[in-house]
Amino acid sequence: MKRRSSFVIALALTLVLVTSGLVSAQGVFGGSVKVAVETEPANLDIQMTPSDQVSYIAQHIFEQLFAFNEAFDIVPMLAESYTVNPEGTVYEITLRKGVPFHNGKEMTSEDVLASLHRWSQVSARGATAFGFITEVEALDDYTVVLRLREPFAPLLSFLAFQNTAASIYPKEIAEKYPNTPIAEYIGTGPYKFVHWMPDYRIRLERFDDYAARDDEASGWGGKKVAYLDTVEFYTVLEAYTRQAGVQAGDYHVGMVINRESYPALVADPSVNTHMLSPGGFDWVIFNKKEGIMSNQKMRQAALAAMDMEPILYATYGLPEFFKHGPSYYPEGTVWYTEAGGEMYSQGNLERAKQLLKEAGYNNEPVRLISTAERPDYLNIALVTAAQWEEAGINVDLQLYDWATVLERRANPQVNDAFVTGHGFVPDPSLLTVLNSAYPGWWDSEAKNELLARFQSEPDQQKRMAIWEEIHALIYEEVPAIRMGDYYSLTISSASLQNFYGTTWPVLWNVWIQK
Repeated sequence: MKRRSSFVIALALTLVLVTSGLVSAQGVFGGSVKVAVETEPANLDIQMTPSDQVSYIAQHIFEQLFAFNEAFDIVPMLAESYTVNPEGTVYEITLRKGVPFHNGKEMTSEDVLASLHRWSQVSARGATAFGFITEVEALDDYTVVLRLREPFAPLLSFLAFQNTAASIYPKEIAEKYPNTPIAEYIGTGPYKFVHWMPDYRIRLERFDDYAARDDEASGWGGKKVAYLDTVEFYTVLEAYTRQAGVQAGDYHVGMVINRESYPALVADPSVNTHMLSPGGFDWVIFNKKEGIMSNQKMRQAALAAMDMEPILYATYGLPEFFKHGPSYYPEGTVWYTEAGGEMYSQGNLERAKQLLKEAGYNNEPVRLISTAERPDYLNIALVTAAQWEEAGINVDLQLYDWATVLERRANPQVNDAFVTGHGFVPDPSLLTVLNSAYPGWWDSEAKNELLARFQSEPDQQKRMAIWEEIHALIYEEVPAIRMGDYYSLTISSASLQNFYGTTWPVLWNVWIQK
């Protein structure tokens, strides 16, 4: 029987997303769309690299077995259908037939097995899922069985998610790059990779043999039509340059636009504004594997020193674009809770200094890494460093290009904390910091025990109670410090039809009005 996770049903009842309206319409074929992105990705390995900039681009090349529709219900994508046994421990997935890769080879179960095996090795989310999956078996060329040691409630969410995604690669590619980034970008998506000019442009073009689904387009699911001849992603580091480029007609989409431009942009008939809600949050994640911030008292001191309002205003500007509050999920969603929230935004320098004393702190430098390529991350780093220093923490603020930040944050020997962001995810299990393998390495016994219970519990009410315990534990053990909710601003040319701003905007079912 088919089963929809209870959290998805509840979420659909309580959350209206900007992606509603992301539906197929009769479009116009032809033309090239140019997208100005804020930084260049390190690679396009969507399985391995937890970067929004990778997902922006690679989701057009690669696909998963499942996808999220506009209400964050989970729907089949490369899968044709699936069944789950009553115990929730055996998933039988029937694949679509006649789905070609960009190299002309038909996708079969051997590609799925190889891809899922690689995903389990290179993705923190894959490693989490395969902590429950005991066997992946091909019954025939179009049937795959996943056997679990116990129920894993968010399994389909993990298989559908676009960031460190369980995307399906050709078997030979998955096996050629078992634990290093792939360098051959061959998928099943509506656009195929053409070329990459470093520090300038990545070009995709329509895959003429793309096997589209027949069901109605919705969110990231359903029918995908590649109306555009090419899609080009340009690295444009300055937000105002991205904005001016769209207004001048040089680009069709500008990602991460300065929010203070919003009033003027709303009045400009040449562009459409997209205020992304539900948004995400930015945070500082600590290195808990080794070094000075592996001391919990140090992390608690850093949290005690922080007053979030100055950080939010400095980072996001207009109050319409942020929300002050402790919950990792927006009010009105099924996962909203303020458990542990008394520790949020303390701004208590005396308590911070007392905790530093209890930690045995002796003015050692704390290496905080960030990037100037992302103004939000830069402002968070600057104000956070100032607040920590006021409490007596010796901050060594290190700024790099984003690709270097990704490299250094993955090395526990060269950082103590780093600034990054996180988009909305439909299940807390998908929060990166909960994974012990994710940079920061939160691997406490208390967290692991609660997370195991949370992931194996099918009942939504009981899952919510466990999530409240995890939420409180985050504020106690301080694996990371979340600033508050933010809402990003994306703009698009008025000539671009059926485009909707989302965390990872899609350019299928989109066309240029001629």
